[in-house]
Amino acid sequence: MDRLQREWEIKLQLMGAISRSQEALAKILESVADVTQATGVSSASLHEHVRVLTGMQSALLRAVYGTSWRPPVRGKPASPWLSEAVKCGEP
Repeated sequence: MDRLQREWEIKLQLMGAISRSQEALAKILESVADVTQATGVSSASLHEHVRVLTGMQSALLRAVYGTSWRPPVRGKPASPWLSEAVKCGEP
């Protein structure tokens, strides 16, 4: 197996691990939501822990894959860019 193929396999495995981690975090949050009132855990404390975990996952993703999770942004989309070589006549 060549080096580039091995690198991609490792990146895919890490992406899978991050995905499983995100699924586990969602399950944890569902469980915590059920017991939060009974244990007295504040929502601010819970929010901070989730923020830290999400930051760690994001940093790992950026370090391994060179990309990050960004929330969707509302706005006006730009018009598509086409090379002059593929443009047809103006309508």
